[in-house]
Amino acid sequence: MTDERAITVEQGMAAEQAMVGECAVADAQVMARGRVMPLGPAMPDGRTIEWAVGSGAAAVAAGPERTAIFEAVRADRDGPMTRVLLGLADAGAVEMRVRAIELLCSLREFGRTWPIVAERAAAYVVDPEPAVRMAAAPLFVATGEVEEVSARLPGSADPAVRMAGVNALLGTGDRFAALFTTLSEDGDPTVRVPAVLGLSGAEGVPWARSRALNDAILADLPAAVDRIGLDARSWGSTWAWRLARNDHEDECHRVVRTLLAAEEEGVRWVGVEMAAAAVRLWRTGPVEILPALAEVAAGAGPALREETLRVLRLSGDLWRAAAERWAAGTGEADRLTARELGEPPRVDVAVPELHAVFAARRVVGGRAGVDAWLAEQPIEVVESRRRAARALIGLMACGGLTERQGRQAMSLFERGSVLKYELASVVWRVHGVVDAGIADRLVGELAAVVGDQYVGAHALPVLADMGRHAAGALPRLTTLIDARRRLPVNEPDTEAEIRFDETRRAQLIVVRDRIATDIP
Repeated sequence: MTDERAITVEQGMAAEQAMVGECAVADAQVMARGRVMPLGPAMPDGRTIEWAVGSGAAAVAAGPERTAIFEAVRADRDGPMTRVLLGLADAGAVEMRVRAIELLCSLREFGRTWPIVAERAAAYVVDPEPAVRMAAAPLFVATGEVEEVSARLPGSADPAVRMAGVNALLGTGDRFAALFTTLSEDGDPTVRVPAVLGLSGAEGVPWARSRALNDAILADLPAAVDRIGLDARSWGSTWAWRLARNDHEDECHRVVRTLLAAEEEGVRWVGVEMAAAAVRLWRTGPVEILPALAEVAAGAGPALREETLRVLRLSGDLWRAAAERWAAGTGEADRLTARELGEPPRVDVAVPELHAVFAARRVVGGRAGVDAWLAEQPIEVVESRRRAARALIGLMACGGLTERQGRQAMSLFERGSVLKYELASVVWRVHGVVDAGIADRLVGELAAVVGDQYVGAHALPVLADMGRHAAGALPRLTTLIDARRRLPVNEPDTEAEIRFDETRRAQLIVVRDRIATDIP
């Protein structure tokens, strides 16, 4: 697995394993005694903290109460705020205790033990109240030492606690491999499933071992779903990300198809959730899982049908393939499904010409003032580098650069940073067309970043403009175009991630074809 792929998988696993207890209470004002009770910059007193936790104010994302609590704990991990929260978790109304425990879980630091909290959490997991035990299990495994967690969790008499604990351990790396092995032989299928998921995501799992683990999950899943219902859905997404860690794409798709063909609707729900993650990870959904998703969309109940159609809409390629499939059908059911699916989005994948790139930055009001300002700057611009770079790009649409300005552009290019890629267009037109060494350097450096979310858009039009001079970029372009894995990206939602990948891939094809066509 390449480094960039590994980053994507680890980010995805972290996203799928969001902290237990994080709440998003949208656009709400927390009121008490007819007025909002703000927390000041100093640590609030115990009664105010109790009110904030009990009323739900401490769960409001970015709210003043939650912010004050987080800042106090960050300032002193074992200090007064932590002890107040532990006191609220120790005794009192169950709802208050659960909220305090969930808040403590949100305050833990990934990969760091928290002894003062872990000691109390160990007591909470054997509390008489089931809700307290369930809330405490993720807190205990998140804050305790590996040895202590591994010794205590399998011995819990409550299978719900064992399940919650092992679920919380998914995505924490391979530190708990021995515990996953122990719990994979648990007497309850709701515990065995996440435990085997933990084993399946260990780094370096060979394909044959992966298939055996997946078959074990498939065997247990119907009974587990029967026990916990739609709460099992999240396992589908986790499953796909765990398999992605070792690039077991074919095995992931096999599992998705098996789940979607299951008799139990609850198992099919897991399959749809896994399909959504697979579409996010890989480009091969239209071939590998579209038929299975289409079967579910045609025969499932309303809720599962709508969720399946949502998954089909995640990817433009998958959407178009599904639309073509149902458009070719002759039955009323096909026409109905096609109408529900709707029209796929239209995406502009054109790569701009360099003259358009320069024109977009054209100097307003003529170049005289800009020429004068640049003349005042040294060849090796130190201050106002971004202003200088933008000015040089803009001047290209106003008659080009002087010899001195060309040297300034080359100096800025040599300094690196994002400006390097913004100025690549200028360097090519001014220097690369007459200097084969600079042209070759541009090809190597730009080809290396064409898939990058942030600077790739600057590289594409330059390579396209270079034509046959960019022949050396063809292997890299072809590799990215033919890859089954999606490009690594940081976007706010799954649809945006997939849209970026599909748009960039189409742009890469345009650039590759322009270069290839220009080669004699």
